[in-house]
Amino acid sequence: MKKLSLGVLGCSNHFVKRVVLPVMALDSVEVYAIASRNIKKSAELARQFNIPKYYGDYEALLEDKSIDAVYIPLPNHMHFEWAKKAALAGKHILCEKPMCMNAEEVQELVECCQKNNVILTEAFMYKFHPQWIKVKDIIRTNNIGKIQYINTAFSYNNPAASNIRNIKEYGGGALRDIGCYAISVPRFLLDKEPQKVVSLVSRHPDFDTDMLTSAILDFGSVRATFNVSTCANAFQRVDIVGAAGMITVHLPFNTYTDVPAKVTVETAIGTRIVEIEAVDQYGLMVDGFAHNIIEKVTPSNDEDDAICNQRVLDAIIRSSETGKWETVS
Repeated sequence: MKKLSLGVLGCSNHFVKRVVLPVMALDSVEVYAIASRNIKKSAELARQFNIPKYYGDYEALLEDKSIDAVYIPLPNHMHFEWAKKAALAGKHILCEKPMCMNAEEVQELVECCQKNNVILTEAFMYKFHPQWIKVKDIIRTNNIGKIQYINTAFSYNNPAASNIRNIKEYGGGALRDIGCYAISVPRFLLDKEPQKVVSLVSRHPDFDTDMLTSAILDFGSVRATFNVSTCANAFQRVDIVGAAGMITVHLPFNTYTDVPAKVTVETAIGTRIVEIEAVDQYGLMVDGFAHNIIEKVTPSNDEDDAICNQRVLDAIIRSSETGKWETVS
């Protein structure tokens, strides 16, 4: 099978820390090139990870006809510009989340990708982890009864003023960085969209980013809640509560690659801890992305999912400004 030739826009810490090694181990993908506005950075990463080509600007990488697809781990405010340029260059796109800064940008990007026949995927890696496949199986086989509510907690403490997650103009703050997961999870589990949302935001006194965002998502007969923070103890957990039991996903997002994941299931007959094999969800995500391109399979709902997730995020931002329930539209 021909390997997908992948170019990387940006030398992000996220790419180095979590993505490059599992992708290098794939039979379906070759990390062929990396670009940075600082060519010394791209040259050093190319040397360190045996990447064949490196560039000192993003445009040069997009002009490389040997590259089939790009991975975009740039700061949030740069996603739309460079994903659109990648689409116009005929490159398939795996873009970090959130896809863009608002739903209008996502819609425009989706239309551009469709016009240029390229696949666009938002990098929600957690969906590829078998622990979430197991959770969905438990739910759809009615093990915990009808879902009543879902609660997500996700936080870390990042006091660095220079970090992109603390720069408002770069799309920093808790909601965009990790709240996008808390929005995605109930949508993923319920296979439906919330009708309206309400939120409360606390802003950082120095950065003016949202350092603590809380929200309620109204799915009609089900509610989802979350708290996300950039100024709290590192913690993450998802609780799914049904009429006849509940599921706790203890490490829902930054799941370890070298030990089994654990999910607790509580029902009337007892409590059990389900262990799921250790895998690398980033490798699984990029492998799935590559196979869609190589086998010419258009993902069924990747683009719609990105638009819908952003619409919810936009409504939460509006609610934080109005102090009222906002319709998701």
